[in-house]
Amino acid sequence: MVAGEGGLFCAAAPPGWSSAFCPVTTGARTRDFAVALPAAARKRRAQRRGMSLTPASSSTRFSARLGLGVGALASFLGYAGIASLAVPYYQMTLGVNPVLLGVALALPRLWEAFLDPVMGNVSDNFRSRWGRRRPFIAAGAVALGALYGLIWMVPPRWSEAAKVAYFSSVSVLFFTAYTVYSVPYSALTYEFSSEHHERTRVMAHASFFHKLGELGYQWIFPLSQLALFGSAVVGIRVVGWGVGLLLLTGAGLVPALVVRERTVAPPVGAGRVRFWAGVRGALANRPFLIVAGLVLVNTVMGMLASGLDHYVLVYYLFGGDIALGSTWKAVLSSGYALIGLGAIPLVVAVSRRCGKRETLIALYALTSVGGLFKWVAFNPSHPWLIVLDPLLCGPIWVASQVLFASMLADICAEDELASGLRRAGMFGAIYSWIQKTAVSVSYLGAGVALALSGFEQSLGAAQAGSTFTSLRVLLVASTALPPLAAIALLRAYPLDARRAEATRAVLADRAARAVGAPPGGR
Repeated sequence: MVAGEGGLFCAAAPPGWSSAFCPVTTGARTRDFAVALPAAARKRRAQRRGMSLTPASSSTRFSARLGLGVGALASFLGYAGIASLAVPYYQMTLGVNPVLLGVALALPRLWEAFLDPVMGNVSDNFRSRWGRRRPFIAAGAVALGALYGLIWMVPPRWSEAAKVAYFSSVSVLFFTAYTVYSVPYSALTYEFSSEHHERTRVMAHASFFHKLGELGYQWIFPLSQLALFGSAVVGIRVVGWGVGLLLLTGAGLVPALVVRERTVAPPVGAGRVRFWAGVRGALANRPFLIVAGLVLVNTVMGMLASGLDHYVLVYYLFGGDIALGSTWKAVLSSGYALIGLGAIPLVVAVSRRCGKRETLIALYALTSVGGLFKWVAFNPSHPWLIVLDPLLCGPIWVASQVLFASMLADICAEDELASGLRRAGMFGAIYSWIQKTAVSVSYLGAGVALALSGFEQSLGAAQAGSTFTSLRVLLVASTALPPLAAIALLRAYPLDARRAEATRAVLADRAARAVGAPPGGR
C-alpha cells in the first residue's frame, strides 16, 4: 500500500481488480486500520479485544502444524464414526428398519447444519485470553467423547420405536457438541497461515490424521465382535467408550492445548461480525459458491457409494454374512485410507506445480473411470478385485480434503480484503452447513435407493436378481457421474497462486500499519 493525498491506495491489488473491491481506498467512509492512531493506542485497543498485533509469519512451525492436524482425527470420527457403527449395529444386529435408521441418521445432521452458522458467528465474535477458537474446541472435545459412548448404551430388549428414539435423541446432543468443536476448529485451520501454498501444507497435515481415522474407523465394528467381549452388545459398548474417550476427547483436545491462534488487529470501526451480513457475504462470493458446489457433489457421491457398497458386499458378495462382509468393508476402507496417505505428498507437490484447480480436474476424471470399474470390482467370484477400487477412486478424496480447505482459506483471505472483517468462522460454518445438509439428504437417499431396488431385510442374501442388479447400477452411477459435474464447476473457479499472493501482500501491509511497522514487512 502507498499513501496518497486522500488516504491509502492498494498498490498490490491484483490486475483487473477495481478500487471498489479493495477496501483500502480513499474517502471519509473507508473502513481500514487507523493509521492516524498512535501505535500504543492501537495496541491497547487490540488487547482489549483479545487480539495479537503480531503479523503472521510466512511459514508455520512443523510442531504447530502437527498439533493442529491431530484435531482432524477427532473431527473425522465425529463426522463419520456414528454412521459407521449405526448400520452394522442398529440395523444389522438390532434389526432396526433401514428407512427408519436413515431418518434417525438424517435428522440430527439437519439440526447440526442449522447450528453451524450460529456457531460460526459466535466464534467469530468471541474474545478471550485463549483466543476465539480454542475454548470452544476444548469444550466440544470433552462433550463428544462422553456422548459417543452413550449412543451405544441402548438396551437391546427395547422396541424398534424406542431404539430409534434413543438413537435420535443422543445423536442430536452429539452433533450439537460436534458443531461446538468442528466449526471453530475449521476456522482455526483456515486462519493458521497467510500464504497460498503454505495453506496446502497445513491442510496436508490435517488430512494425514483424517486418513488415519479412515484407516481405522471401519475396523471399529469388527473389533467389537471379538470373542473376548462375550457378546456383540458388550463389544460395541466397550469399544464405543474407548473410541469416545481416547480418540474424540483425547485427540480433540490437542489443538486447544498446543496451537496458538494467528490473529491480527481488526480495522477501526469494524465492530462485530453481523450474522446475516456474514451469510450474505458468503452466498454472494462466487469462488465460495463454486467450492460449496464441489462439496455438495463430493458428499452425495461419497455417502451414496459408501452406503450402497456395504450392502453389496454383505448380501451380494458374501451371501448375507454380516461379519465377513463388514470385514471386507473395513479392508476396502483401509485401502482408501492407505492410498490417501500415500497420495498426500503427491497432491501437495502437483498442486504447487500445476495449481489446485488443475490437480482436482485430473483426479475427478480418474474417479469417473473408477466408478465404471466398480461393476467389475464387486464380483462374488473374485472378491479380491475390490482392493483395486481405491487405486482409481481413492486419490480424489485426499485431494479434496487438502485442496478444498486450502481453497477456502484463500477465499477467506479475499473476503477479509473486501470486507475488512475476519469471517472464517462464518464461511466455514456455511460450507459445513451445505456439506451436512447433503449428508442428511444422502442418508435418506441411500435408504430410499434400497427400498426402490426391492431390497428386503428379511430376505437376507435371498434377494431377487433384479435387486442386486439395481444396487450395482446405483453404486456405479453414484461414483461415475458426479465427477463430471465437479469438473464443470472447477473450470469456472477464478483464484490462483498469483491472485492469492497479491491478496496476502495487501493484508500483510495492513497488519504492519496496525503496529506502526513499515509496510511490506512480515
